[in-house]
Amino acid sequence: MAVSAQDPSSLADPADVAVDARGSVLVLDRSAPSVLAYDKSGALIAGHKLAPDLLDEARDPRASLLLDAFGRLWLLAPRERDLIRLDASLGRERPGRFLTPEDSVSVPAAAASLPNGETWIAESGAGTLRRFRSSGALAAPLQTADSMGVFGITALAADHAGFIYAADRAAQRILVFGPGGAPVLDRPLGGAERKWRPGALAWSTLDRLAVADPERGEVQILTVERSTP
Repeated sequence: MAVSAQDPSSLADPADVAVDARGSVLVLDRSAPSVLAYDKSGALIAGHKLAPDLLDEARDPRASLLLDAFGRLWLLAPRERDLIRLDASLGRERPGRFLTPEDSVSVPAAAASLPNGETWIAESGAGTLRRFRSSGALAAPLQTADSMGVFGITALAADHAGFIYAADRAAQRILVFGPGGAPVLDRPLGGAERKWRPGALAWSTLDRLAVADPERGEVQILTVERSTP
């Protein structure tokens, strides 16, 4: 999709994308900050700025969008260390925190929503994955650097069966966790001679995992064999 600077559908600083159940693409434009929606052909459906009190959060390089299993849109807010549910006007749907307790997450780096309404959050620099119930209450820390080896997760994705895929950029691999949190696969990518650092993930309805390396400007499409222990 090519657009000019004067085109209302143009993007100045696209920072994150999410795809809803109808196939519409939602893009977080950090410069505005705003969220623009496009249909399957790339035509602009709508675009709105975020509420004034969310502008600084959305400008943060670590901010991202999350669509949960019920089609609700959230903003992963690294400064507030929280997930903020957005209303139709891209404001806070409700006051107060969602993730509890307040100190349950240090710096959120990525999030993914499961079909049962649970949310997984990766912490930047902490080497920890945490699982939260649909109420926002902490269910359990899932894995730490001690149990899986040091990892720096940059992206998460979930499939319809409740499996979680984590992009470990530093170790050049994809980690797969079962619905209960148990690790089921460690899939290496690249190596010492050919660096391949995953920076973004997306799960398709065709049961394929798209893995992007922003530095190389490449995308790999993987078929992942899943099994629970």
